[in-house]
Amino acid sequence: MEAYKMGDKVEDEVNKYGTAHEFDPDFKGPVKSRSCTDILCLLLFVMFLVGWGVVAAFGIIHGDPSRLVYPTDSRGQVCGRDPVVEKKPYLFFFDLTRCATLKASTGCPTPQICVDKCPDKNWFYSPTTDDAEVRRNLKCQYDVDPFNTSIKTSDLVLNGKCAFYYVRSREVARRCLPEIAELGAAIQDASGAAVTTAEQVPVTAELLAKAIRYLAHLYKTKAVAEGAFEDIKATWHLIIGFCVLAMAVSLVWIFLLRFISKVLIWFSMVAFVAICAFACYYSMSQYIYLRSRSANSTEAAKESSPQALSIEQELRSEFQKYSERESTWLVLFFVCLSLLVICLLLLIILRKRINIAVALIGQASKAVGDMMSTLLLPVLPYLLQVVTISVFCVVAVFLASAGRPQYAVSCSGACCPGLQEGAMCEPVHFNETNACAGATCQFLKVYVNPHIPRLQIYNVFALFWCLFFISAMGEMVLAGAFSSWYWAFDKNKDLPLLPVTYSLGRTLRYHIGTLAFGSLIIAIVRMIRLIFEYIDKKVREKTDSWLVKCLMCCCRCCLYCLEKFLKFVNRNAYVYCAIYGKNFCASARSSFSLLMRNIARVVVLDKVTDFLLFIGKMVVTGGVGIVAYFVFSGGIQGIRSEIPHTNYYLTPVILITIVTYFISSAFFSVYEIGVDTLFLCFLEDSERNDGSEQKPYFMSKDLMKILHKENKTKEE
Repeated sequence: MEAYKMGDKVEDEVNKYGTAHEFDPDFKGPVKSRSCTDILCLLLFVMFLVGWGVVAAFGIIHGDPSRLVYPTDSRGQVCGRDPVVEKKPYLFFFDLTRCATLKASTGCPTPQICVDKCPDKNWFYSPTTDDAEVRRNLKCQYDVDPFNTSIKTSDLVLNGKCAFYYVRSREVARRCLPEIAELGAAIQDASGAAVTTAEQVPVTAELLAKAIRYLAHLYKTKAVAEGAFEDIKATWHLIIGFCVLAMAVSLVWIFLLRFISKVLIWFSMVAFVAICAFACYYSMSQYIYLRSRSANSTEAAKESSPQALSIEQELRSEFQKYSERESTWLVLFFVCLSLLVICLLLLIILRKRINIAVALIGQASKAVGDMMSTLLLPVLPYLLQVVTISVFCVVAVFLASAGRPQYAVSCSGACCPGLQEGAMCEPVHFNETNACAGATCQFLKVYVNPHIPRLQIYNVFALFWCLFFISAMGEMVLAGAFSSWYWAFDKNKDLPLLPVTYSLGRTLRYHIGTLAFGSLIIAIVRMIRLIFEYIDKKVREKTDSWLVKCLMCCCRCCLYCLEKFLKFVNRNAYVYCAIYGKNFCASARSSFSLLMRNIARVVVLDKVTDFLLFIGKMVVTGGVGIVAYFVFSGGIQGIRSEIPHTNYYLTPVILITIVTYFISSAFFSVYEIGVDTLFLCFLEDSERNDGSEQKPYFMSKDLMKILHKENKTKEE
């Protein structure tokens, strides 16, 4: 009676998730008779790409990317680009003290002009100075109209056409900013009197330092980006060398998996544990070192004036402050320690299942060995993704710069009657009609069409859809090739001559609509996640409620889990579609039912192989990243003099690590989709066949041995 109830329970589970596949003597892998799937989604995808082309054309026609790279003066002229100021790439501020109190509506309320070079000396206007002598020596060289030498310096200064003072400066993000360390000695005129602005406001070193720090904060992102670009430019040959090294290591790793998969996988687990342990040791040693010198550093900071740093040092310290904090290395220590503990626990818990996972990876290795072209296939999707990202960046830049210059009234003090601070104006008309000496028509910003944000959203969604579509195409092509290999009973005779080429042809001819359907679902979820990230950022700025933050965090976590689950369903749907040629919904339903009928094997086998492949990927990435860190940080004494000087040595290290991760992902993705495909085929093989002479298993002898299965012969 109990056995009968258990049988009913198993039968109910089978009915709940569909019936098992029956034996089909004619089934030999991917079906040849198939038709186009999800045509409506294909048409929608084509229309969407046409719309993306229209958006790109709009941005190219109306955009001006140089406005995002070069500064703009008070007249709206782009320094270093527009014909009048083509040879004047730097922006000079007439009175930096006004930048100490930012006005949101008008920006820094002082005239700004394009200059060919920043001041290399100090100069301050004094009424006692002989105007003719000043003009003859070009002391007031920063004025609005430098060609008109007949006007007296006093008239130029008092009418706001000439800078009242300037001090020795240097270029920062194409802006002329004084050296903070020299302000104390600079703020005095030739007679020793205190320097004042045109409004008789004392110009103090503290006031200028405050303005410079504000401008440094305003332009620090750009300055750091330029410094990082210079680092990449100086070390590009080493970066390429490390990328080649990463590719070579990945290739060797994949090649060795073909012969010593078990040894290499166990080595990767040990190496991953060793890397985590080394990261724990290094981060803790850095924490102890920084803590030991913190007392001395604090005393030195108290004795030194905050004005003793140059503007470059301001930016550099802002960039490097996190790497010099004790808390940074302490947090990194706990993160690495958590990874180490989790990895050790997983290895202990899953030690009995690792052998089965290793056997499955070994099958993927044999398949890759018989179809070496599978290692070259990921190059095509990654090149297409690079092109897609490049197109997205170009369109985004052009859309961000689409608009026209907008000007606003800026008053140094109280505005004259009839003028309003922040009111829109036109420079030519304003200069002809304005009678208020303290008011100027200041360039404010580039006016952005209200439809531009919507076009940017369209551009972002197009990026997501295209990237997921390209990734799905690579997965389906590889799935078709691996399924052809698995269902070939005699791998030497039954395997097609060009399985990857045949699979690519089938995918492009019949299933582009299915790829568009699956990638559209993931793109929508990713877009919703991005919107929630934006909402969460705004909520954190406006409220401190822990309940609201907790709810937003839960929503983000749920969306992340939903995206991961849908990617899992999509990948298996692509595998099923590559084998049977069904549409997306039918493939997703059938593959999900098959997995749910074998849920225990999915949890303990398929996910273990993903974990092992992830460890291998991280070992390659971490190994190359650690070598790059010691090379560029000067940790290797013998080659320290050969390494080019960098502003931030972490720039090439981070870039190399990221590129290495993508390179290793490109190679290991072949194994990931290969394992998933072979695992799905293995489940179907177990349902279709029983190992008898009429229904032999297609799985390899190694896999049958581990799973305690065998094919029966006539003698048996």
